[in-house]
Amino acid sequence: MDRLILHALKYILRNYPHKGELSASRLTKMLYLADWKSALQFNRQFTDKVWHFNHYGPYIDDFVKMAYSDEDIEVTNTTNYYGSQKQLFTLRKSFDQPIELTPELKETLDFVISATKDKNYEDFIKLVYSTYPVISSSKYSNLDLVQKAREYKEHLPSA
Repeated sequence: MDRLILHALKYILRNYPHKGELSASRLTKMLYLADWKSALQFNRQFTDKVWHFNHYGPYIDDFVKMAYSDEDIEVTNTTNYYGSQKQLFTLRKSFDQPIELTPELKETLDFVISATKDKNYEDFIKLVYSTYPVISSSKYSNLDLVQKAREYKEHLPSA
């Protein structure tokens, strides 16, 4: 599973058009959005991780650790617009390996990239915080995205 997640991370790093925006926070939350879309569309997450709703929203430390430990990913420490520290993730220029994803996961990641690429960080965070698992859960709880997808679908009008 970690190999699949690393391939998803690399896919985002390769295909997201605004490379200077791929901080630990944005990259992690893009994986959250992909897991949420997967739960909605396929009744399963693409990762096997349990999302935790902390003071920064949905988060999993494992993804940042995975990126740090992968030799194909570079991490640059810099500052954000407000002068706070942030980490930017990029693929090494020498990385030329194929990224192996199922068509289903590639479609999901393309959807997330398309839906978020034109959002500044504030609007991106608003999008993440507006998702049903976040608005229907207490802070500092775990988010069962598959269960939340079922609940969400129950609230939709019948077609």
